[in-house]
Formats: sequence, structure tokens, C-alpha cells
Amino acid sequence: MLIRAMRPELASDWMDFFDTRAFADHAEWKGCYCTFFFLPKPPEYEGASARRRDYAAWLIERGSMKGYLAFENGKAVAWCNVNEKAAFPKLAGSVVEGEKVLSIACFLVQQDHRGRGVAQKLLDRIIKDAKTEGIRVVEAYPSKKAKTEFGNFHGSFSMYEKNGFKPERIGDGEVVRRYL
Repeated sequence: MLIRAMRPELASDWMDFFDTRAFADHAEWKGCYCTFFFLPKPPEYEGASARRRDYAAWLIERGSMKGYLAFENGKAVAWCNVNEKAAFPKLAGSVVEGEKVLSIACFLVQQDHRGRGVAQKLLDRIIKDAKTEGIRVVEAYPSKKAKTEFGNFHGSFSMYEKNGFKPERIGDGEVVRRYL
């Protein structure tokens, strides 16, 4: 399995994954294009959810959509949306001044690749790169109550716990954090 950091040159692989495989077994989420944490959208992208794809393409083109794609046999089979917390408009209000936090927003693994350690491989790469880049805090938003892979779209609580993340209260919510 090859894990690659998202860059604009991978846009067609990313779009192919989202358009054809990411939600093949969960069609009602098909139009998300991993843009939730980038809300509110700029005025030119407000409106119908069908425009989320265009908004995602714009985020990728300008280098704002960051994360990792997992490839097998030349095709993207998984995606993890990861960025500095301050880069996500949805989370920017809870950023503590002077604290650089890497936020893991979403994990998506193609149905026939689930249960094969793909999310763990992505998480390993995230932690490795964060250490290399001098980031001291990695944060994620799993649900302890999730019962399905769809409920675990932020990554499973048990995966984070197994990897040294600890629950913390941030503002009104609970997150998991790992200090590097």
C-alpha cells in the first residue's frame, strides 16, 4: 500500500475515489466531498450541495485540502482529511493562540478495504509526518458511541486510544489528543 500526501497533482485520483468508490455503500453521503470542516464556504460556493465537488476542487487546486490518500494497484482506496486546525474554518474558533494543532477530520476507506488496517497505516503516516514537521499536538474527533463504520468517519475511538491519544475537553466538546 502506498500512502501519498495530498497535492494538486493528485486531484484526479481524489475525485475518482470520491466519485466512484468512497461512498459506494452509503449513497446518502456521496456528495460530501470532505468539505464539512471547510464551512462556511466563500460566497461564490454557497448554494446547492451539488457544488461541493467544485468547492473541493477549488480547495485542492489552492492547496487548502490536505490529507493523505492510500493507493493500492494504482487506485486510491482511502482518504484521510488532515490539516492544521486553524485551516479548518469550522474549527478555527477553538484554536488556542500560539498552539499549532494538526486536526484529523475524516477517514474514508473503500468498502472492500475496511478491516485491513488501512486507517492505521494512514494514522501512522500522519503521526510520522507531524513529528518530522515539528507539530506537537495531533487532535481528532471520534465518537465513543459509534456502532458502524459510518459512525466512525472521524476514525474509531479505539484506534486513537491504541495509538496513545487521550480524551480532552476543548471548549464545549471532547476530542482526543496525542502530544508528540
